[in-house]
Amino acid sequence: MRTKLAIILVAAVAVIGVAAVAARQAVGLPPPIDPSASPSMEPPSAYPSPVVSGPGSQAVDCSTIPRYDTGILPADSGGEFVPYGANTVTRCDTAFETPSPTTAPPEVLTRDLESFTQLLNSLPAPETNQACLRIAFPTQLSFVITFEPRTQRRPLVIVVDRNCAALVVSDYTATRVRSYATLDPMPIFEQLYQAQSASPSIGTTR
Repeated sequence: MRTKLAIILVAAVAVIGVAAVAARQAVGLPPPIDPSASPSMEPPSAYPSPVVSGPGSQAVDCSTIPRYDTGILPADSGGEFVPYGANTVTRCDTAFETPSPTTAPPEVLTRDLESFTQLLNSLPAPETNQACLRIAFPTQLSFVITFEPRTQRRPLVIVVDRNCAALVVSDYTATRVRSYATLDPMPIFEQLYQAQSASPSIGTTR
């Protein structure tokens, strides 16, 4: 009798477990955490790092930058836009289509970084009535800033919202938005990059 009762209890627990999982899936809830998973394991980032580390260098993979839905500006949380210690600034032109059309190769700025980051930090937050368009661009422009190793900072992805003439940074804690309606940093970056390409390489200059 006890054996039959034990078998019935085990079967009931199994049925309840299956029903609970099915109910979670029906409402779109994530599955329960596996108790065998390490509690020290960090959850995956919503914004994966676009940097591929190599021996003695860092290269930015523009294809890994998440797509940003332009045309609607998020609220600006304030604070410093670009932290101190920039090591490189890479301009990415990432295609939306798959397979992607041919796009311009990344441009990596390694000199005059302080001038460019100061320009970005000088940009104001958008006005509350700043207009946004709804143009479907084939590519997404962005700047990826890597930092000196001693700062231990993750790469910073600045998405260029061409519909709203704004720059957007989203990280784990806040979203920062700056307007370039009166001062466009893109041609200034191109000028700095062209000057860097035309002059002999003498190391990184800030």
